[in-house]
Amino acid sequence: MTRPFLTRALAAGLTIASLTPLAACGGSDSGGDAGGTADDTLVIGISRKLTSLDPGTGGSIDGDSSLQRAIYEGLTYYDAELELRPQLAESWTQDDDTTWTFKLRSGVTFSDGSPFTAADVKFTFDRYLAPDSELSSAAAVQAFASSVDAPDDTTVVIHTNGPYIDLPDRLATFFIQDEDFVEAHPGEVDVALGTGPYVLDSVDLENGATLHRNDDYWGEQPAWKDVEYKVLETEAARVQAAQAGTVDVAIQYEPASLELFENSDYTTGTQWSSWNNTIRFNEHVEPLGDIRVRQALNYAIDKESLIKDVLGADVEPLAGQTISAPYDEVNPDLQAYPYDPDKARQLLAEAGYPDGFELELGLTTGTYVAQDPVSQVIAKQLADVGVTLKITQQAFPNWVQRTYSDQDAPALYYIGYASGYKAIAERLRTYADSNVQSHYAQPDTTYDDLVTKVTQAKDAAEQAQYVNEATAWFREQAHLIFLWPQPLTYVVRKDLQWTPRPEHWLVPQEFSPQA
Repeated sequence: MTRPFLTRALAAGLTIASLTPLAACGGSDSGGDAGGTADDTLVIGISRKLTSLDPGTGGSIDGDSSLQRAIYEGLTYYDAELELRPQLAESWTQDDDTTWTFKLRSGVTFSDGSPFTAADVKFTFDRYLAPDSELSSAAAVQAFASSVDAPDDTTVVIHTNGPYIDLPDRLATFFIQDEDFVEAHPGEVDVALGTGPYVLDSVDLENGATLHRNDDYWGEQPAWKDVEYKVLETEAARVQAAQAGTVDVAIQYEPASLELFENSDYTTGTQWSSWNNTIRFNEHVEPLGDIRVRQALNYAIDKESLIKDVLGADVEPLAGQTISAPYDEVNPDLQAYPYDPDKARQLLAEAGYPDGFELELGLTTGTYVAQDPVSQVIAKQLADVGVTLKITQQAFPNWVQRTYSDQDAPALYYIGYASGYKAIAERLRTYADSNVQSHYAQPDTTYDDLVTKVTQAKDAAEQAQYVNEATAWFREQAHLIFLWPQPLTYVVRKDLQWTPRPEHWLVPQEFSPQA
């Protein structure tokens, strides 16, 4: 970035592009939405430390995945208008209930000049489908895919475990890797090679990364020659970076902080997002294995007052489900847990805890909008029903590793999820027992079985029926505290053209200079 900046910005607000129906296939878009050229460096502020550039082991959209999406590509992708487009695949057909054929683009290469072929797609799938795979997303891929064939260099045949109408959608963030490169760098999380519009120059997982434009990219060239991702892990760091003019764009600001950026070269905004925040439970910590306790904690928190008085955003509490409109087709029959501290006390007494208990609430730094002040108020509200919270905080990489372990995960942890696709089964599967961040005390396959039915539904009506059954069961079991969709808050330089993404993508190919 070469131009000077003032220390405040005009709160004018960008508007998101109109939502359009999903395209089945066809077209020739590359995923490089911006176009044009510029010799500047685009500086992007991200709100959490990086954990891995390997798509198999890292994946937060506002961190790892945004960087990965600049380097790697999938068979499909969602554009800024939330329309599904072909990317490395040119077209696809569903041959029968469990067989799909994808025709790949010819002439595509990885950034080192190696040819991209169907063998790379098969290799990438096989990494996840191996019975002994240790990739964090392996269980999710194994839930829908059984095997992949590559009959020739430009044809891929994907076999699913059952009917799976959402397969092209799900593949929008399934990034394809080069077999030779992966095998030459076993276990390395700070290297990357893809077919995408940018090439990795350097990475420091704690501080950020630098990229340069892939001049041999098969698609439309992005505007920016160089890109810097800068980790801004705290609210103070994000505010200071924008006030000093050292970033072009950053997200995850507390809504109140946006008022600091008036009358300057920045635009600020707040809008809806597909990122749904919850407090998850480690049910191996007593007494969270008791459904009455879990329900009591939901009744004890006044979500509406937290949104109004602390979060300060125009959102509604999650309606007793982990999906939310307008991104998802939600269960219309469910409502949010009401604020009812008397009901909470009654349930705790029935569970044998009339005098309450103490639990840890584990937070990470800087990731969730207004998480710190929200957590302080939640602690006070739970104290009113006898539950004492011990709030701890860790840097994201250490915190996320804790959440993977039944033994080490905090009793409660504040967490949100977004996805780069709309496949409803996969959004629900995040909370299945098979997910690495699920810690359910009593094995029960009811929810997982219902999500499987959502996955294998043959049409939208059947899928909606099973979505409603799965979400109703999950609300009753109260396996987490339902909070709200996290607002997308941002500061972006006014001379940039960009459509804010509800998924929280920050990818350089979607930015361009204003015309």
